[in-house]
Amino acid sequence: MAETLNIQALDPYFKDEVAQEPGCEHLLRCFSCGVCTATCPVSEIEPSFSPSRIIRQVLYGLREPLLSSPTLWYCACCANCSFQCPQDVRFLDIIQGLRNLAIRTGMIDEERAAQLARGEQLIQELRRRFIARVISASPEDLDLRAILVQLASELDFATEKET
Repeated sequence: MAETLNIQALDPYFKDEVAQEPGCEHLLRCFSCGVCTATCPVSEIEPSFSPSRIIRQVLYGLREPLLSSPTLWYCACCANCSFQCPQDVRFLDIIQGLRNLAIRTGMIDEERAAQLARGEQLIQELRRRFIARVISASPEDLDLRAILVQLASELDFATEKET
């Protein structure tokens, strides 16, 4: 389905503002090849997340819809997009710059952004523990769902102790 743009709602200076964020100075090099999205593991499982679409939204000046969108927080920060980009656009830096702008402009409050960052840390810790458990498990103990459930409950318990 084609998106309709309201020209009056576009911010022609948005791309310049994003390009001023640390690490985002290569934004305007993008020529929309789509390699970032093609190599993104998140876009494989979440079609609403597309690094190339996010860059187009920046270039079109879709400030408010983009900065208020939860898709900014879907990025797993794996950097596949940045490593594969033929123009060295560094999408990982751009997503961080957009997140910073979303916080500074009040599109998301700092506390919520901190909770999202802490959630990402927990997911990464869960992943590390999962890999260690699967590698060390005997073949008869490889019930992946049971391992994940157990590890997640251990992380929940650890998190409750921290607060």
